Parts: sequence; C-alpha cells; structure tokens
Amino acid sequence: MTPKVEHVNADVLIVGGGVAGMMAAVGAVRCGIKPVLVTKGTYASGSSSMARGGHSIAIGHSDPADNPQLFFEDTIKGSCGIANPRLVEAMCRESIDRTLELDAWGLGLVKLPDGRFEQKMGGAPHRYARLVHCGRLMGKPLMSAVSRKTQDLGVEPLEHVMLVDLLREGKYVVGAWGFRYRDGAPLVIHARATVLATGGAPQIHALNDSPPTITGDGYAMALRAGAELIDMEFIDYQLITAAPAKLAGYPPHSSGFLNSGGYLLNKNGERFMKRYDPERMERSTRAFTNRAVAMEIFEGRGTGNSAVYIDIRHVFDKANESASADVIRTFRNGGIDMRTSFLEVTSCPHTYLGGVRIDEWGRTTIKGLYAGGEAAGGVHGANRLGGAALIDSYVFGYRAGMAATCESRMLAAPEYGEGAWEERISASMRRMERTSGSVSVAEWRKAVQQLVVSCLGQVRRADRLTYGLRELDQLESKFDELSIEGDTERQRFDCFRQALETRNLIEVARMLGTAALLREESRGGHFRLDFPELDDRRFLGNFVARRDKGKLQCEFRAVPDRFSCAPVPTGIELSNLSAAMS
Repeated sequence: MTPKVEHVNADVLIVGGGVAGMMAAVGAVRCGIKPVLVTKGTYASGSSSMARGGHSIAIGHSDPADNPQLFFEDTIKGSCGIANPRLVEAMCRESIDRTLELDAWGLGLVKLPDGRFEQKMGGAPHRYARLVHCGRLMGKPLMSAVSRKTQDLGVEPLEHVMLVDLLREGKYVVGAWGFRYRDGAPLVIHARATVLATGGAPQIHALNDSPPTITGDGYAMALRAGAELIDMEFIDYQLITAAPAKLAGYPPHSSGFLNSGGYLLNKNGERFMKRYDPERMERSTRAFTNRAVAMEIFEGRGTGNSAVYIDIRHVFDKANESASADVIRTFRNGGIDMRTSFLEVTSCPHTYLGGVRIDEWGRTTIKGLYAGGEAAGGVHGANRLGGAALIDSYVFGYRAGMAATCESRMLAAPEYGEGAWEERISASMRRMERTSGSVSVAEWRKAVQQLVVSCLGQVRRADRLTYGLRELDQLESKFDELSIEGDTERQRFDCFRQALETRNLIEVARMLGTAALLREESRGGHFRLDFPELDDRRFLGNFVARRDKGKLQCEFRAVPDRFSCAPVPTGIELSNLSAAMS
C-alpha cells in the first residue's frame, strides 16, 4: 500500500539548498513571498560549501582601469565565443552588488587599510586581479553568511527530501513530487512557480571534488518535464588529488599553486605545458590546462595513479599563503610535505558548464519553471573563468527567485490532482518494495561512472562516444533488475534514492555524449581526438537538448545577440523588482 502522502502548497518552490537556492529564497522574500525551499541534504548544502579561493568581480579595487565591460569581454573570450552575452553581461555587472551585499551579511572579505577589497590575480584570460577572498577557504564562511540571512528572513527549509520529478499540467510546471528518504514518506509540493537550483552532476565520475548527493537531478527532471538544456557537452574539469588513497578526491586548490608559480610535471619530470600553451604555460586557461593533463595521462606519460605532479618546492613560501595554507596543512597531515615533495593530481569534473537553458531572469522554456546557478546553462559556454562559478549562482539564483515570485502572482494555484502525481507515487513505491534483484545499486552506479570515464570523458572520439551511448541504454535497462537492499525501511529508502540518482546520471551522460558526438571539433572543455581543431565556421554556437516523443534530440543554434531587446518577464511587478534589485 502507498503510505499517506504529505501535501504542501506553495507560491514558489525552490529546489536546492546551496548558494543559488538560498539567493533565490532571498529574492523571493524581497518580492513579497516566503518560498518553500527543499534540499536533499542538510541545510545549507551543495557544492558551494566546497568553494576554495574566492570569486571574481570587476570592481576595480586592484586597478581602477578594470570594469564590468572588460570582465564581459574576458568572459566571452574565455567561453570560446559561445556564452550567452546577455547572461554574461548581467553576471559581470550585478556580481558587484551581490558581493557588497554578501560582505554586509558577514562574509568577511579581506580589505586593504583604505577599505578597498584585496583582489588577487586569477588564471587567463582575466586581464586584471579580480578575485576577492576571505583569507582562507571560501566555502564555510559563504554558506554561513547566506544561510544565516535566509533564516533571518524566516525561510524554513525542508531537509533530506529526494524530489523525483517535476509536476507538469499542460504547458505549466506546477511543482514537484518525491519523498523524505529518511522515513520514506511521499511528498507532493504544488507551486505556482518552481526554481531549480540543484547544482551540477560531478558524480558522473567516481573521482570528483563535490558532495556525493550532487547527481544531476535538476538536469534530468527538467529534461523529462520537456525543458531545453544547453551546452551539455561542456564540463569545467579541475585538478584534484589522485594519491594517496586517503586523500583521493580532495580539491587541492591547484589554481592557487599554479598562480603562485608552481609547475606541472609528467612522470618524466617534464613541464609538459610547453606542448599545449608555450606562451602561458601553467598560467593557461583552466580548460587548456586540464585538457593537457588529460592528454598526458591518455598518451601514457602519467604516473602509476593516472595522474601528473604539481611541484611548488621552488615557490613554497609564496604558495603557503591565504587559502593555500589550509590545503598545504591538510596534505602535511596526510603525509605529503609539499615543501619537499610533489603532489599527484588528475583532471576530474568540478562544475558543469551546461544546464537548463534560461533567459536573463532565470526563466526556462517551460512556463512556471526557473533555474539558477550550476543547474542553469548558457553563462560560461565552453570554458569557465576562475572565480565565476559563485557569482553565477549569486546573480542568477537571486534573479530566478525574484522573477518566479513576481510572475507567480499571474498564475492560478494548482489544484490537488494536477500533475498526475498519484499513479507516479504508487509506481515508485511498488518499485521500492521489490527488494530482490540481480543487480546491486552500488555496482550499478560504479558501472555508469566507469563507462563515462572510459567513453564519455574529457578525451573523446566518435567510436568511443557511440559505444558509450549504446552501453548507457543497456545500463538504464537494468533499473528494474536492481536490488533495493537494507535491514531497515530507512536503509531501503536510502538505497532507492541512490538508484534514482544513478538513473538521473544516465540521463545527464546521454545528453553529454549526444552533444559531444555532434560537436565535431575541440572547444574549451570538450576535446575530440578525431577533430582536434577549433571550427568556428561550423560550430560557433550551442547544442540544445530536449525530449521529443520520448527521444533525446540535439539541435544546433547560433549564439544570441547581446543587443537584441530582451523583454522584462511577463507579469513582473516593476516596483517590487526595483526594490529587490536595490
């Protein structure tokens, strides 16, 4: 029998408890509505908690010549020309206001004696020092400051909820359904407007630097609901610790080491960046650096741990400052003294560059559905600049929350049965109760991750991509063969949650592989062995994914024009919007 269903009604539902979700909540409250915020983890949660050095803004405190227009130009260049310029413009401009506000909430950014922010240089193609920081790792003070603000505003999150799918009624998204996986209680949330702030999909690789619950749920739910997604072939790869085993997956703040003058070495002790970017070497763009690391390993010049080395012995004192000091201390406690030893690192997913396609206000291609932060796509194109992930979340989380709130007033409250949730919950509960099966959920997850690494990873080729996509279909078919294991109801529901997450990862991997196969060139974070050159003539644009009659389709589209007139979202109350923006 299906357990009693908990039913919640909301004007605005926000899915995700990271920085983007919390900023959406702030925007919603300022526009006059207290939202329902749901998070899969413990509030506050998400990849934002792993933030390292800081975030970038063009406030001109390091050099008065810097400004948002120059930041815009650098971001478009860094994106390899395919970021949506309207989104980039909003991010570069409004990130200053959001930063000043965050600091007023207690973020604790380091300031110079005259009150200006201390700004540090990021990687190419930043022309100016733009990175503002807390003098230590950014994640903890950031999460503390923003969550405290939302609590002051009266936002009461629903924790440990696995939302399975969005509810759609006709042309509208009218909420979402899922369950509280600690006790298995089904949950239906009907809402006039829904904001996805669910983060990325780092768990498509077994080795990554993000919390284990970030599994591409928002991408998969949006696709199944009929939304469009953009740039799903592009991942922001980052160097993470490969060895020893007890530190594998730990984010080493490699940009801090390399910006301090550290070297990247292959197993032969060669500074291999001279092959890939002889002018900038280790100060190359994030995409080129990680591509180079992947190629060294792919061509057999990696270490026995499928890694390369970072050497900071010659600049140890410089590197052992600010955020890097905490990281160096962690390695020393783990048995690696970077004053005298190398660090082994490898390239793995850090942030997803693609996501649900949005406009400047976080609106998706379905009425009633919005997205912000890493769940949304179009901001970064083929490569993300250092320090831009957080400001993306600040700006578009906030904007999505405002737009969803203002537009929700124009929409009728959903009725009890809308979204056809009853049969979906019953089917889900019946599947969860089938405890016997031939396939372990943990082994299924591992098989998906291994397939992605071997066939759909950073170094790609048509035959590998085609094989990988075919195998994904085979793996997906095993969902009904899974064994939902556990000695208690709570353990079984947690196992079922992991099965649903892995099914979402398969959806993400299929979008990645399909777009990567169609993009017959190498651009930014996407590298094809069989098409190693950039091809602006054919591919200066974006691949957009959507479901059509149950099948995944990818369509190539030109980059939007920066100067086209973008209308204010329908139904926005300008007085509320102006007050919130100020």
